[in-house]
Amino acid sequence: MSNTENLLGKKYLTKTNIASFALAGFGQNLIIGFVNSYILFFYTDVFLIGAAPAGVLMIISRIYDAVDDPLMGTIIDKTRTKWGKMRPYILFTILPLIISTASLFFMPPGLGQTGKIIYAYITYILWGMIYTVSDVPFWGLASAMTPNPTERISFISTSRLVHSIGGALPMVIGPAFISALGDKRGYTAAGVSIAVFGGALFTLAFFGTEERSKSIDKSPTLKECVGFLKINKPLQCVVGANVLGFMRSVPIVAGMYVATYVLGEQTISIVGKDITLNGATLNTVLIAGWGVSGYLGMIFTPKICSRLNYRQINYFSSAVGVAASVALFFIPKNVAAIFSVMLIVGFPNGIVSNINYSMIADSVDYVEWKTGKRTEGITVSFQTLMNKTMTALQSSLVSLVLIFVNFVEPVEVAGELVPQPQTSSTLNGFILMFTLIPAAGWLISAFVMKYYTFIGEERRRAHEEIVLRRTGLTADETREDL
Repeated sequence: MSNTENLLGKKYLTKTNIASFALAGFGQNLIIGFVNSYILFFYTDVFLIGAAPAGVLMIISRIYDAVDDPLMGTIIDKTRTKWGKMRPYILFTILPLIISTASLFFMPPGLGQTGKIIYAYITYILWGMIYTVSDVPFWGLASAMTPNPTERISFISTSRLVHSIGGALPMVIGPAFISALGDKRGYTAAGVSIAVFGGALFTLAFFGTEERSKSIDKSPTLKECVGFLKINKPLQCVVGANVLGFMRSVPIVAGMYVATYVLGEQTISIVGKDITLNGATLNTVLIAGWGVSGYLGMIFTPKICSRLNYRQINYFSSAVGVAASVALFFIPKNVAAIFSVMLIVGFPNGIVSNINYSMIADSVDYVEWKTGKRTEGITVSFQTLMNKTMTALQSSLVSLVLIFVNFVEPVEVAGELVPQPQTSSTLNGFILMFTLIPAAGWLISAFVMKYYTFIGEERRRAHEEIVLRRTGLTADETREDL
């Protein structure tokens, strides 16, 4: 075995590192999972600011992120401290993240319609700014904690399993608070609880991790950071495939509308007892199908990666996503049918979400291979920008559909929010968001991924040459006599 193979096979991560990153991501995903899943429905059906203002807010915040995320990444790459270049930002943003998250679901009394819109805009944009400062360095750690690409795939896949539980729990926590306290107080209580608990766990990203993959060169200039993005073809493909294919996950955002207005209240019999399920609970059931199979997809990701390259995995996932989404368009739209399709589509979504992080971590290595410098900050900033852009586009698309199909907002009667009847065209619009729209997203994503070439021999050679450069060895020195 060569010295290079020995170095590439070295294990760097401790159990504390792995557990800390996983639990920190669990807390972070509690927060982002609750916000992403409920904020649009909260704005339109609880805070009642209207579908149009809510949709515009999503677009404005992402336009700002287009500058904010790369800027944060550049700042990180130019940072040098005794704690590393990423961990300090995590530590000092935890308290602001908790406060800003809780404020999203707080409803100040006495605000008129204009006041509510202004409050929503200020709190959501401020939350996005704070989240960026904590999120970009957190995902930079995934690349910096170990220079071993094989260990990284396993580590990220394992961590993502824990993260996904955090992201799915709001689907249970939200309805529990709403059922116990009602819509208004329920959303506020859930938001505060998730913010505090999730933020506390997120502190482990500072206290339990280490940065090991470090460039020996001086920090890159702003001009160099921009130049690195231009040559980072793997990053361009991953971001392009996910942003352009954002529609594949629209059902997560549209779930509350489908559960509330297409399915309505459902009564089921369990052990001879009739139980009535409302919109929030039904949405939890539907998303559970997505979440459970997505979790299985994450579990099998390392095994799948050992047999297929990233591009092949994306092709397979897209084929399954298209087939299941189109099938739902033609079959009856009941709880069993929608749940079954969500169960099927969740599996490829789990796989793709896992390998996205590994591919972007690989793209950091790609730049180092080409330039000799590591740029976790600016590279990972596009990962966080990608995720937030996808979420914003999904929410904006749902908002546009609501406007286009003449969605009728709930009416407040005696302090209670009462959903209003919807027309058949409105209901059909909701159904499209669960069927043909996601299918189109899968097709677009697969088309872009055909340009992803950092696989196979090129990827193996890149990682080998990076090890040679770091250790100062020559190719001849890596060979041992048999």
